[in-house]
Amino acid sequence: MGLENREYMQDEFSSGAGFGSRPRPRLSAVAQIIAITIAVYLLQLLTVTEQFDFSGPLRDSSVESWLRMDVESVLSRGQVWRLATYALCHNRANIWHIAMNLMMLYFAGQMVLSVMSEREFRWFYGAAAVFAGIVSLIFCRFFLPQARILGASGAVLAVLTVAALHYPRREVLLMGILPLQMRWLLLLYVSMDLLPLLSGGWRQSQTAHTAHLGGVLFGFLYVRQNMNFSRWLEEFPRRLGRPRKNRNLKLFAPPASESSLSDQVDAILQKISEQGEGSLTAKERQILTQASRQLRKNRKT
Repeated sequence: MGLENREYMQDEFSSGAGFGSRPRPRLSAVAQIIAITIAVYLLQLLTVTEQFDFSGPLRDSSVESWLRMDVESVLSRGQVWRLATYALCHNRANIWHIAMNLMMLYFAGQMVLSVMSEREFRWFYGAAAVFAGIVSLIFCRFFLPQARILGASGAVLAVLTVAALHYPRREVLLMGILPLQMRWLLLLYVSMDLLPLLSGGWRQSQTAHTAHLGGVLFGFLYVRQNMNFSRWLEEFPRRLGRPRKNRNLKLFAPPASESSLSDQVDAILQKISEQGEGSLTAKERQILTQASRQLRKNRKT
């Protein structure tokens, strides 16, 4: 079977649509994260118990007490899992805390899934939560040592940042009414977190502004540095056992036959389906370019 007869060659190369069309599982990575976050929130509500201390009765959740983040638990007790799990908890007394985070995650996450794979999105979201948590923890270590940190806002703002950098002029409806481009929406959120820090309003605020800004910073670095956790994890074992290359040795590689090229394209497109286009190496991109040229040549003849 020639390259031009393959369905994926017709869809991917001839239509000019790029490699953005990838099969989705029934429950996307965004939906999975939303479902887990809602489940943890329900556990927070179901495990509330009343305790007593010198100040009187205190209502607390046993699940939340093991997942939220604070300076003493992480730095003094070494409970490092809290750097990630705090993003699964939300304010039990304010349902809008979780509702706003999950609504933003849903609409911004759909945009981001068009530029990265499901697997990569999970790694990105988790890394963003940890990065934002570290930034907030450092701030609280010096200024708010008794603060308890919870909420997915930092990771969600990292998702929003990636979406805004890829689709800066795409319009969304703020509060379902006001049309606003993604770049201005991101700027609005950054301003809402910067102003309290610069004016000193963070002392009276119950919001983890530094976690939010940490998420924005992580999203910016992810895009600008062309990060790809899936590719790093795939290449890491090979790098450990890979012999050092002799850069002075140059080999001649004859052009691949059409059947061989077809097999290579199959393997590369399977990799794109599983890990996203960003996981491709320079050699794999060159193979796709060669296949595209071969397709055009065959059509002319």
